[in-house]
Amino acid sequence: MAEIVPTTRGTILRSLVRFVQNELTPAQYQDALSALPASDRELIEELATFPRERVPEFVLNRLTAEAARAMGEELEPFGRRAGRAEITDAVGVYRFFFLVATPAAMLRKAPSLWASVHSHGRMTVHQQQSAAARIRLANFPSEPAHCARLAGWFEGAGEMSGAHGAQIVHDVCMMRGGADCQWLLTWSR
Repeated sequence: MAEIVPTTRGTILRSLVRFVQNELTPAQYQDALSALPASDRELIEELATFPRERVPEFVLNRLTAEAARAMGEELEPFGRRAGRAEITDAVGVYRFFFLVATPAAMLRKAPSLWASVHSHGRMTVHQQQSAAARIRLANFPSEPAHCARLAGWFEGAGEMSGAHGAQIVHDVCMMRGGADCQWLLTWSR
């Protein structure tokens, strides 16, 4: 059976690279890059001048993990900050939509947004309440760096849509034996 290689839009990798370059010293950035496979380094260097439509999600995960290591920070908080930076950067021209959307509206859009950015996986929102929702990602080969970055995305998107005090708990994870990955997003009104 062939390994599933999920892809994401190249603009997401470009956002992650900008975040990593801003967070790390030049020496730390070079350490992180040198720890990556040659194909990852080539892709990252190529993106600066020749953006790609799609890139393997695993490249983003490896870069996140190596950048956290080079900085001497735990993967979870670094990945969450990276995810927040990615969504802030990715929103760009759509910022006005985020500012006028409600958390409930954003949660309704989450599955279609996921499908427009990623090649694999199915995102669904369950148990939506006035200040909470459970988000489920199925059929996606998860990794710790991806889970952390995605948690940051959810928090950032929630806050951009007016969900004050957005907090996310990744309480079900494929990496910890779960059948899929799930997050509980809560916020104060």
